Amino acid sequence: MTEETANESARAASARETRDKLLAAATELFAEQGLTKPSLDAICARAGFTRGAFYVHFQTRDDLIVAVVEQVMGGFIDAIIQGGEAGADLSMIIATFTMALESGSFPFPGSVRPHQVLEACARSDKLRAKYLELLAAARDRLAATVRRGQEAGTIREDADADAVAQLLLTTVLGVEIATELDVPYDARRVGHLLLTMLAKR
Repeated sequence: MTEETANESARAASARETRDKLLAAATELFAEQGLTKPSLDAICARAGFTRGAFYVHFQTRDDLIVAVVEQVMGGFIDAIIQGGEAGADLSMIIATFTMALESGSFPFPGSVRPHQVLEACARSDKLRAKYLELLAAARDRLAATVRRGQEAGTIREDADADAVAQLLLTTVLGVEIATELDVPYDARRVGHLLLTMLAKR
């Protein structure tokens, strides 16, 4: 590695670290105060940077909010779905989601709340587009998992994979609302019912 290449790598690493710290600070403040109240100055101060550093990475406040939501939601979706992708097993995804509910790690503890995201989506077309993009990606990954389950003989072949994915995704969205309102929700019962309905006969 040449000295020039080493310097470029160091600068890139420093830039990633700065961006990560800004995202972490924004996530903390959004969780504490909501998505609209924290000022950019407060976010930069929490991260230990100036506004100049902020504008190197984000053009607008909306860009920052989009990045936070993408990181939080994307990370959760990855954690839930990847286990199923490894084993082509829908039951693993449902079990992982159930454990997340029971442990309190869903929806997004210590981070932005679902209702905050939806409120922000109503104000920002950019965030709404990103939110829908994340949901569409999750739906496609769920549908692919269902198809692998059908190929493996664990899921009934006459089930429409895309429709099943939509059902699972809307169930998760409903659980978000139920959790926000403290509505009792028996995740194990619902999960067992879904798997029973989808099991190969």
